Amino acid sequence: MQFTFSRFTALLLFPLLLLCASTAMAASAKVCTGDAALSKLDGYWTKTHFLSLLKKHGNWTGVMKATDSQQVALTIGDGLIKQNLAWHEGDETAYCLRVAGDRIWLVGDGKHRAEQGPYQRLGILEQNEADLYLARIIQGCFVSEEKEQWCFADGKLSINGKPDKARLSLDLSELDLYGTPLRVEGRKLPFWYLVRRGDAWVVFEDDYASNEKRVPVDPTTSKPWRVIRK
Repeated sequence: MQFTFSRFTALLLFPLLLLCASTAMAASAKVCTGDAALSKLDGYWTKTHFLSLLKKHGNWTGVMKATDSQQVALTIGDGLIKQNLAWHEGDETAYCLRVAGDRIWLVGDGKHRAEQGPYQRLGILEQNEADLYLARIIQGCFVSEEKEQWCFADGKLSINGKPDKARLSLDLSELDLYGTPLRVEGRKLPFWYLVRRGDAWVVFEDDYASNEKRVPVDPTTSKPWRVIRK
């Protein structure tokens, strides 16, 4: 009787064990460069910790200096997994990911590269990556002392209702390290730097740090080009 009961119990438990095993596999899967399953992860990904630091510092230079900017973001698309490498260099390395729920980890190689993550999805490839980050730094409308209305919405800037060609410069390699630099078009100087000062944002016009004719900017003492407030 005892043998029969134990055998019956085992028969009942076997499907449950299979279910638990399959659930564990589904909870943490491995996907690599070139795998068909990778297409489900297409998009921009960033470390959860990086987004926390971005909220803490509130400016692009601050967060980039506070972490290893070589390993904070991934772009997944066309069967490739690319580290963004501080948005300065290309990446042709083949990688594998560990996927668990809505988070992913870059698998280490067991030698020189440790596991990195977790990363969370920042946006889809149809969006602009720089806009996605700028939207986390500044949002809303502001008025300058010149009575201009500056509006930031979803990482895009409009001035007096007209879209402006200004975009967050993710790559800081050739720039002076302060504030949040926006690359602008059609102006004498190629950058506007946003710096939070009290209840206002001050805007400095600036150039590449390597330009010998550049006039250095001290964000604490230099006179800003614009001051904008809500």
